[in-house]
Amino acid sequence: MVNKEQLRNIILENRNMVDRLKLVRRDFTFHAAFRYVLVGVRRAGKSFLLFQMMKDLLASGHSWNEMLYLNFEDDRLLGFEASDFETILEVHSEMGGSKPMLFLDEVQNIPGWEKFARRLADQKYSVNITGSNAKMLSSDVATTLGGRYIIQYVFPYDFPEFLSANGFDIYAKNDKDMRLMDEYLRYGGFPECATLQSKQEYLLSVYQKIYMGDISARYNIENKIALRLMFRKLAETMMQPVALTRLTNMLASTGTKVSIELCRLRKGCIFDIATNQFCR
Repeated sequence: MVNKEQLRNIILENRNMVDRLKLVRRDFTFHAAFRYVLVGVRRAGKSFLLFQMMKDLLASGHSWNEMLYLNFEDDRLLGFEASDFETILEVHSEMGGSKPMLFLDEVQNIPGWEKFARRLADQKYSVNITGSNAKMLSSDVATTLGGRYIIQYVFPYDFPEFLSANGFDIYAKNDKDMRLMDEYLRYGGFPECATLQSKQEYLLSVYQKIYMGDISARYNIENKIALRLMFRKLAETMMQPVALTRLTNMLASTGTKVSIELCRLRKGCIFDIATNQFCR
């Protein structure tokens, strides 16, 4: 069982953290009357959209007594179980809070979170959730939450957002735009990566987590070497159609013998990086 005093301290620290944050504002509109699940590729900025929602509520006159934010990747919440969700509400009430609007970050780390999320929805709580691993694909969420939540896709920065993150006026033309455009096309728009010097190292870590972690886990792929080679071959043929038989032969030419099923994963599908899933 989670310790109430520790939980209270975590909640207070989270409030202070959100208060101090300076955000690159993103063009998303959320309605307080609805409940959202933010899904998308890892590191696309889902947590920061939760922060933006909370800051907007504070700016409009709401207080922290009406909001509750927890990140379930916090190591201090190790051992948190589904039965502890009710304790969150108890602690918030003991801190002087009213019925809260909940912001639950990376909630998929807690087995059984779905039942709590459905119960909150049935009790008319305002709830906003993020998740980004193989257990939180949009199709799974729609099935699990049964229409009680709106699924909002979150993508990395577009180019105007990328410019804004680097301190440039998106409406003012200057020579540095072209350099930043080259960076954007080369490295993409992951928010944390936008202002980093070592972009390649950051992207490598994201690649390892998504492609070699989430995908292999979701589809129970044991042959990681073949999977890595398949992604490399797909990258080499970017923007070109690739037949499954040809892809299998390409892998075989490297000395890695695989069945067409590894290349197929699901018949007639392609990988959608925005949602971390294979689709038609």
